[in-house]
Amino acid sequence: MAGFIAVGIAIAACVAGDRATKKRKREFRDRYGSFEGFRGQVDTERIQGVRRQSGDVAAIKAVREEHPCVSLVTAKRYVDELPV
Repeated sequence: MAGFIAVGIAIAACVAGDRATKKRKREFRDRYGSFEGFRGQVDTERIQGVRRQSGDVAAIKAVREEHPCVSLVTAKRYVDELPV
């Protein structure tokens, strides 16, 4: 019986996670249109400063705090593509 409950909880968590991912993708598309549109709206100087001061992880976190509908993958791509 406990196994069925655990499976049910796991399935519910997957469904909720999938919905959140779809919502985030839809918000990103509606707000920015593309990665290039997103890139144009980020405060590049601020993110570069955070990166110089605290490193890549802090810069990725700063991007996501400033733009909450951006996925971790997109934020990392943005930081990775910044000039050093």
